[in-house]
Amino acid sequence: MAEHAIDQAEGLRRLLGRDVVRVITVASGRNGVGKTQVVINLAAALAQHGKRVLILDEQAGRGTAVKSLGLTPRYDLLHVIRGEQRLDDVMMAGPDGVAVVAAGRGVQSLTELTTAEQMALVEAFHGFSDAVDVVLIDAMAGTAGNALGLSLAASEVIVVVSGEASAITDAYALMKVLSRDFARHQFRLLMNKVRDGEAGRAIYANLADASRRFLRIQPDYMGAVPVDERLRQAVRLDKPVVSAFPESVSAAAFRGLAETVDAWPYPRDDNARLGGFMQRLIHSSRLAANCSR
Repeated sequence: MAEHAIDQAEGLRRLLGRDVVRVITVASGRNGVGKTQVVINLAAALAQHGKRVLILDEQAGRGTAVKSLGLTPRYDLLHVIRGEQRLDDVMMAGPDGVAVVAAGRGVQSLTELTTAEQMALVEAFHGFSDAVDVVLIDAMAGTAGNALGLSLAASEVIVVVSGEASAITDAYALMKVLSRDFARHQFRLLMNKVRDGEAGRAIYANLADASRRFLRIQPDYMGAVPVDERLRQAVRLDKPVVSAFPESVSAAAFRGLAETVDAWPYPRDDNARLGGFMQRLIHSSRLAANCSR
């Protein structure tokens, strides 16, 4: 009976809002907290949950989502901006039906687009609103790249935190910049590489207490992913752990996180459409660039 009700609710959402899209920026205060693997495995878990998922990879170098999945991009988002390729031509097929787009160069160019290029990019993404349920953005760590712009434009921001003191401090610093300078007040904290759920809860409690006292914000607890040798093995295989080792403790954690994401309230109005997201991203990218000068 419960499963039937869930199916009905999902069908109703699709009927009433077939172009409703969750856009989630996955951020971190520093490198080394496992953010990219969170993106990859959350994407795969959501896809296994029946969602159509697109990863936008802002990262550069060896540790990108694209490289971690063993993909070799022929085109990227910049080719779409220049009008040289369509958005579906630059999408690569990842595991479990997840689509992946190398977006680093394109995101870096957003502050310099002409009006015609802006309109073309917005239209390109608007056309995919009815083909995607969730967009996961793997943003560069800290305030590097366009992490601020991506965090401001998304409907949700997940901040990945590990148990290391420096990772906790840097996550706090990232939220401080976004809340103090750009009035972004809602964050979902995901504890990664922790001993267990209890340890993750303890880290969250301390970070949330400091955020509440000094930043006047109340970040939400999203969940925890424990340290798992099976996850390390999946990384070496260029595969998500939820696909390679579905019975592992980390795979179970990611499936739980996917269910958590699916239970979040749906974005409304222009926040629910990919074209609207891209318009906000162009604006927020320029805002962040101006504030950093």
